[in-house]
Amino acid sequence: MDIGALLVESLKLMALGMGFVFSLLGIIVLAIRLLARLAAEPLAPADAAGLSPSASSPPEQLHPRLVAAITAAVHRFRHPRS
Repeated sequence: MDIGALLVESLKLMALGMGFVFSLLGIIVLAIRLLARLAAEPLAPADAAGLSPSASSPPEQLHPRLVAAITAAVHRFRHPRS
């Protein structure tokens, strides 16, 4: 084979590969857009009896030692060498 035929063959393979990659990326973009639309749809309202806490009930109190431990962990995280 001469150099011209090899160049033509290589250009065909390059165009085929680039077309395949372009098509695959287009399919991925369309799939992501479809999933974004599906995820953006509002969900059904939550069941009033089980999922949301009642407005009249007071929030549960945390144990003071637990609050102190969380506060110490946050302080240590924010100030590693103080």
